[in-house]
Amino acid sequence: MIDTRAWLLVIFAWLGATTALALDVPELSGRVNDRAALLSPAAEAHIAEKLGRLEDDTGAQVVVLTIDSLGGEGLEEYSLRVAETWALGRADQDDGALLLIVKNDRKMRIEVGYGLEPTLTDIMTKRILDQILRPRFRAGDFDGGVITAVDAIDGLVRGTSTLPPPTESAMPNDMPPRFFGLLWLAFLIPFVLVVVGTNPFQWFLYLFLIPFFFVGGMTAVAPSAAPFFVVGWLLVAPIVWFFFGRRRKRQSRAGRSGRSRSAWSTGGGWSSGGGFSSGGGFSGGGGSFGGGGSSSSW
Repeated sequence: MIDTRAWLLVIFAWLGATTALALDVPELSGRVNDRAALLSPAAEAHIAEKLGRLEDDTGAQVVVLTIDSLGGEGLEEYSLRVAETWALGRADQDDGALLLIVKNDRKMRIEVGYGLEPTLTDIMTKRILDQILRPRFRAGDFDGGVITAVDAIDGLVRGTSTLPPPTESAMPNDMPPRFFGLLWLAFLIPFVLVVVGTNPFQWFLYLFLIPFFFVGGMTAVAPSAAPFFVVGWLLVAPIVWFFFGRRRKRQSRAGRSGRSRSAWSTGGGWSSGGGFSSGGGFSGGGGSFGGGGSSSSW
């Protein structure tokens, strides 16, 4: 049997390796944070002015961030972490949104706050990424792509959207990713029952399921929920096993012992009882995010 200290070291090493991949969240310096030098000064000024008017008119706070690379971190996980750190949108409205563009990885995502999810739906944000940004980025027109995407976001928030008609590939023919995440977690149930209901404790399967819970939490709920699923599995499984799985063999032995004694006795059987702020004067308003939005690449 694996020593307790040994499996704790394995768990902490795995969690440490996951944490080490985390990319720093840059300082929020304005409505356009062009860390990858993707935009021209004129385009950056135009986008910032557009987003400023949108915030003045509607209260919705939309910010653009470009970076060079994710450094191995997941796109959705990093995007949500940036949006939550910056606390985009008003605290009482949760009406913030983030357009993240990763230049070298050729990835992009629109992260949407709770309050804007009925307006900037997953389908609409996916169309912005695939029908507006992708073709322009592939043609090398980064200025035009971001400007047009921001115009589309502005129109959706104001209710005056003029998005192009959806293409066949953009139609929602497939089931949403969260549905597959729930199926993924349901698939793990038999293995969980083996771990918590078998004596002796199944250490190999217990540790083997860690990445599966990480993926399940990330797809079924949100990227930020994945570590909580892992920690929950690591803590709850041994506790459940202690109260249920550990007793199965003992109860079986007790049953056999009881039957043996009853064969020799005449008196019958026996029983037992039992807001982030930057130095540049621009800051988020305390909005919250839950993983809404869409991702794509070019």
